[in-house]
Amino acid sequence: MTSSATQPVLTIADGNAERSRVMTLLEAQGLPVTDISENTELYSFWEGEKMIGTAGLDIFPGCTLLRSISVLADLKGKGYGKKLNERIEVIAREKGIDALYLITHTAKDFFARQGYEVIDRVTAPEPIQQTDQFVSLCPSTAVVMKKQL
Repeated sequence: MTSSATQPVLTIADGNAERSRVMTLLEAQGLPVTDISENTELYSFWEGEKMIGTAGLDIFPGCTLLRSISVLADLKGKGYGKKLNERIEVIAREKGIDALYLITHTAKDFFARQGYEVIDRVTAPEPIQQTDQFVSLCPSTAVVMKKQL
């Protein structure tokens, strides 16, 4: 991300059309979408008029699953993912969320650089363990990570 570039903006994906665009981008990135419900807060990451990334929060009593973090393939490695993650963490803090959990089998190193720590799957909160993402969509080899906000 160059300093001359406009700063990307993270907005909630309101309405069916924008949620559909977010889900299309997620599918293109190989991320699960079948378990996204109306209760999943989806966010779109924009640079100018172009959607360049996505994020999502599944908020449960006592815990929150960070999901659907992605940036366009041609923008990976340019700082956009880090900026996107920072912005979704600010939103989470504003909502009173004190910790985020995530499940990944491809981005462990990225999230470790953002301060997330691998935890034992069995120590994940019960609502996280009951998600389709935990049970069936992500392989049992996927790691569960946590970050205290």
